[in-house]
Amino acid sequence: MPPRIQPKNFILLLKTHKLTIFVTFPSTATVEDVKLEALSALQSSVLENPEPHPEVMDEEQSEWQVPTVESVHDFELARATKAQGRPTGKYEKLDPGVQLKTVLVNWDPVFVQFKDPNGGLLPVKVSIPPVSPEDYEDSSAQKGKRKADE
Repeated sequence: MPPRIQPKNFILLLKTHKLTIFVTFPSTATVEDVKLEALSALQSSVLENPEPHPEVMDEEQSEWQVPTVESVHDFELARATKAQGRPTGKYEKLDPGVQLKTVLVNWDPVFVQFKDPNGGLLPVKVSIPPVSPEDYEDSSAQKGKRKADE
């Protein structure tokens, strides 16, 4: 079967901390274009109080607060490196001058990697929610009908 043809427009997921931003770009756009859109989103007023119930915030929530940025020089965009199709927990910085279609595919997550005050890259901090119901709760705690043992 021939490989799938990539669409002309990419939908990308910009991820940082507990935040996911959906952006759409032509496949011929550059990573720098995505950085400009990410800057706009990271400076949005929505980030001033992302928790809808501030009364339930605890100390742990403060470590998940998205850092403030002033320019595109305050962060880099990265993609997760994969081994056998699974993320390894390491990230590869994306070159700003490269076209999206050469480094990403449609619906790829792109991670925001912030810089420290000295200009060094901080580790990527992201919370990926569980995908399957088994990840949410222990399967032994599930109640309901079960097939009888014979």
